Amino acid sequence: VSLLKEKNITIDTDIPAEEYILPILDTEYQIIEINSQFLEQFLHERIEAIEDVYTYSNSRGERLEIIDGKKLRLTIREKLPGKINKDIQGEINSFIKEKNIDISGYSLNYSYATDNNIIYGYTRNHSDFSLDNSYMYFFVDSEGIYKFEMQRIISVVEIPEKVRLIGAIEALLRILTYPEIENKEIINIEMTYYSVEDENWKKIERINSDPTWKVIFSDGTQKHLPGID
Repeated sequence: VSLLKEKNITIDTDIPAEEYILPILDTEYQIIEINSQFLEQFLHERIEAIEDVYTYSNSRGERLEIIDGKKLRLTIREKLPGKINKDIQGEINSFIKEKNIDISGYSLNYSYATDNNIIYGYTRNHSDFSLDNSYMYFFVDSEGIYKFEMQRIISVVEIPEKVRLIGAIEALLRILTYPEIENKEIINIEMTYYSVEDENWKKIERINSDPTWKVIFSDGTQKHLPGID
């Protein structure tokens, strides 16, 4: 851990002592079918889907983007300044109901607040571990939700053979291999499941999800560190 101090990385949390033996997961993603019903669900207007078009807007200026066939980003408006003092959970519940989003199996896994912005991240869980690629992010300002992002895993199968994972301390040393990570404070370390979303992500429908140590920094950023040696 003293090696991290050389990069001015401090740890303000307990380092997990658990040793894990876990299965790798075979995960299948929801591929978004862009049709008028889907567009109406999120934009609340009758809009015709056009082949090879992945961004749509309604008369209120709300913008819906479909990225890599799997990710959905709904920008309701620009972020507004001002202090947040709304009932956030009530806002989220209303939004989910209005957009007819199924949130069963998802729980709040991450939140990050600045003076005029809070991000709430809900992820799907498997055996008490977060599937970090299956998420719903709610971006909230003084007037409520201004942006929403979602990507969904629809099927999870455990691969029978389990793997022994490296410990959290050993995983933390892998931060040293990322030169861009310095002058940060670690506020949480936890075991999750994760698949790297690289340049081929748009071609992926099924992929293995590996047990992975996740480090969360005080500036809201996260880094997934491989748990398999």
